[in-house]
Amino acid sequence: MKDNITKPLGFGEILDQTFRIIKSNFKSLFTITFLVMVPLFALQAFILTLSGRDFIIGGDPGQGLVDQLLTGADSVVNTTIQEDIISMFVDLLMVFAIPVLAGAVTWAVKNAREGKDIFAKEMINKTLPRYGPLLGSTMLFGLITFGILLPCFFVIGFISVLLAIIHPILTFGFLMLSSLGIFIGVGLLLTKWSLYLPAVLFDNVAPGLSKSWRLTKKQTWKFFGLFIVLLIITTIISGILQLPLIFLGNSVLAHLLTNIISLISSIVFTVGYAVMYFDATVRQEGTDLQEMIKEYEVTEES
Repeated sequence: MKDNITKPLGFGEILDQTFRIIKSNFKSLFTITFLVMVPLFALQAFILTLSGRDFIIGGDPGQGLVDQLLTGADSVVNTTIQEDIISMFVDLLMVFAIPVLAGAVTWAVKNAREGKDIFAKEMINKTLPRYGPLLGSTMLFGLITFGILLPCFFVIGFISVLLAIIHPILTFGFLMLSSLGIFIGVGLLLTKWSLYLPAVLFDNVAPGLSKSWRLTKKQTWKFFGLFIVLLIITTIISGILQLPLIFLGNSVLAHLLTNIISLISSIVFTVGYAVMYFDATVRQEGTDLQEMIKEYEVTEES
């Protein structure tokens, strides 16, 4: 692994290094994600249990086990307002855990690339001193994303209503094209800022958006494509692993297992994200070195 940390990586090489790091260090990476997220998962399970949710199989208590298994898939989509509020509350708390999780995994990837051992608690402890800037930067990034998307959706909705009065087919075509345009345009813009978190972690800057903008120079399309590929991979992994859980319905156990599966998929995305950052720093350092050499040569000639 150490042989690849000083040279820029291509699209496929980043994916290859991502999965090699996961394969070689899965236990440590899973331990990191588990230690960070298990308090939230335990809290969610506790609240759901208090709300009266069945622990093993969510179904009608008057049904037999076989009947509950057969109807479990139908009940998985039925949630109460109380349960939705619980899910929203836990999702809100996850905002506070994301900086620690992403930072610790990024430290682990750094150690893996350098051939060093990975100890879960050590990676988390290395992240905590920068927790404040990491959390603030994450919230700012979220607000910026919301501030960009909200006007886009408002304008699209307004124009769609006007077009619907003229002709429904025009509305459908407009929605398709505008959605694609927003996905690509906003996606590329957010990709330019996406490496803010490791920049805050290692470079002692905050919020790290300008640093990320420089790191993604001439690589925005590549990183945008990598994010899409990683998202597709994690979605497929989650979908396959969660498929058997439909028989557990809305039980507490189903939620716990779903959360554990989400840890596995999040490892893939976060490790790939960290590898992208370190590849960007290698390229940036190489660019900076070339510029220094050119400046030195100009100075010598003069």
